Amino acid sequence: MTLATIRAAPELRAPLDELIETHGLLRVSLALLRAALRRGGRRPPPVHTLPDHLLRDIGIEPERRGRNYWDLR
Repeated sequence: MTLATIRAAPELRAPLDELIETHGLLRVSLALLRAALRRGGRRPPPVHTLPDHLLRDIGIEPERRGRNYWDLR
């Protein structure tokens, strides 16, 4: 699992200001807009569509399906 840290707003402001100074407000705005629109197509699949082994890997107990033939002995 990747550790994600949330930065405070003042820490994010300086790099954004530097990008705007270097490339201009229009280019930075268009790049942010393009990235926001493109991101929608790469969403992870819904949890209920994941195979059982992946559900166990992320700590979710898979749904119990009907009885198996081998359980009826």
